[in-house]
Amino acid sequence: MNLSRRDFLKTAAVTSSATALPLSLTLPTQALANGADDYKAIVCLFLFGGNDSFNMVVPASGANYDNYVSARPDIHLSTTAIAPMPGFTAENGQAITLNGNMPELAQLIMEGNATTVVNVGTLIEPTTKSNLSSVKTPPNLGAHNKQQLAWQRSWDTGQYHPYGWAGMMMDLLASGAEVVSPSMSFSGNELMNSQTGTDLRISADGLRAMSPLAINSINNNVQKLLDNNTASLFGKSYLQRFQDIIDFQSSLSNTLDQYPEDETIPASYLGGQFRMVKRLIQSSTNLNQGRQVFFVSIGGFDNHSNQRGKHDSILAQIDSALSAFYRSLEADQLHDKVTTFTMSDFGRTIENNSNRGTDHGWGSNQLIVGGQVNGGKAYGQYPEFIRDGADANGNKFIPSTSSEQLAATLCKWFGLSDNSVDYIFPSLSPANTNSFPSRYLSFLGEVTPPPAIPVKLAIAGVSASVTRVDHTPEMAVDGDSASKWTAKGLGITYTLELATSATLSDIKWSQAKGNIRQYFVNIAVSSDGVNYSGISSVVTPGTTVGLVSNPVNANNVKYVQLTCNGNNDPDNSTLRTWNNFQEIEIWGN
Repeated sequence: MNLSRRDFLKTAAVTSSATALPLSLTLPTQALANGADDYKAIVCLFLFGGNDSFNMVVPASGANYDNYVSARPDIHLSTTAIAPMPGFTAENGQAITLNGNMPELAQLIMEGNATTVVNVGTLIEPTTKSNLSSVKTPPNLGAHNKQQLAWQRSWDTGQYHPYGWAGMMMDLLASGAEVVSPSMSFSGNELMNSQTGTDLRISADGLRAMSPLAINSINNNVQKLLDNNTASLFGKSYLQRFQDIIDFQSSLSNTLDQYPEDETIPASYLGGQFRMVKRLIQSSTNLNQGRQVFFVSIGGFDNHSNQRGKHDSILAQIDSALSAFYRSLEADQLHDKVTTFTMSDFGRTIENNSNRGTDHGWGSNQLIVGGQVNGGKAYGQYPEFIRDGADANGNKFIPSTSSEQLAATLCKWFGLSDNSVDYIFPSLSPANTNSFPSRYLSFLGEVTPPPAIPVKLAIAGVSASVTRVDHTPEMAVDGDSASKWTAKGLGITYTLELATSATLSDIKWSQAKGNIRQYFVNIAVSSDGVNYSGISSVVTPGTTVGLVSNPVNANNVKYVQLTCNGNNDPDNSTLRTWNNFQEIEIWGN
């Protein structure tokens, strides 16, 4: 059989679809492996459609409850339809409570194991009614897809980052060698999209490994391509990565079999997702993952008409599934290692509409559940429930807390330093002219000591397997982006010797025509300059001539070797075997 690359990819695509597991070929890595005592996980529960969280978290009494009733004559909760939560207040003193269809979560809040962040939303800088016309506000407010993206990413200068904030966090913690991703989702998401990998997608029904016949067929096809001497080094590396994933996929189901479903969690749509999350958390030691991120979801929240019954029903499902998930973790003494939080497109309008529903709003309320939660109160300022009131822009609440402050608090708990948080969330930097009061909210307790801040490492020497008189290896480390090292061919190595052995966190480089070409580079490291270990295969973005960051994690490194495999020049195929580096920087401690 003469198997072409197209045939192989077609076979692989069919097989991947059959498993419901579109695994990435570049997944995050072993730096996330920690001792069992240091394990942590965050679970994002995304409420698609725009949850009316002001019918989930409502004023408990007083004048603001009366305002609430007046604003929502058709859908408000009566005093008999709210959960009894005496003494639970927001930071501005407003007594609040949960929808009566969420009694179990109300109990967790009263125990101090859950809380809510009130009037939180997408912001670029602190925004109030008085400065609304003069500050920058997020683009496309009220658009489902754009605001879903805004919650899952973070604002950079003039636009949102191209990667999710959790993906960027995992990039900073990871190195790039492990086959299985420690980020796992049950539906498509932007939250865990990253530069070095993608999330592992799973189903609530579990992982269905390929049949032995399918595995044998794929293995044979991969081996034929690996044995093909005409294949490029990059192509062989790609195929080997695919083979690693096939091997992993066939073994992960055996790991999960050690942890049967926890039947104390409801077998509902959402409960099924939490059951699988519980099994993967229990498997973390087997998977050698000290940090895990999960993305679960439920929809049905875009209720422009006849909202009340539908909304109450979904909130009841969330209550039973999320509370049971927490109790199951508590029973296994895992509750203080896992924090679950909600996100949604946006809140809803202050007043109900003429169809007994609500329309797209801005500010919202979100739930936080976990053993490390600092309970006893809600976080943030609960707004005055009046259309165009002190906390509103027309029929929408203006968020008093940024969604990025909520996210940054989770990143800090996961172990990121302030500098790393500022890298992911530049809008939260205290150095900003109109800065937020704090990067963080205080709803989480114990915080992992942050890692040391990386520095640019000194380079003692460089060499290359191919060089040119007028474009020498030294020109890639001379601090002058106008000069460069160049060489023609595939599999050419460029080696850097560090002044001292170090732990690496990032390798940055810039390349000529990097704004129109993607370059293919393999990264390997060594302590002695003889024995090298590959840690990452990089395909550059092809969008910039500036420095491209390639996060890594490798210890006791004295030598870094970059194997260059050409580029994909879109205009001239004869130039695709050329390689170059204008500047290279190595960062670490």
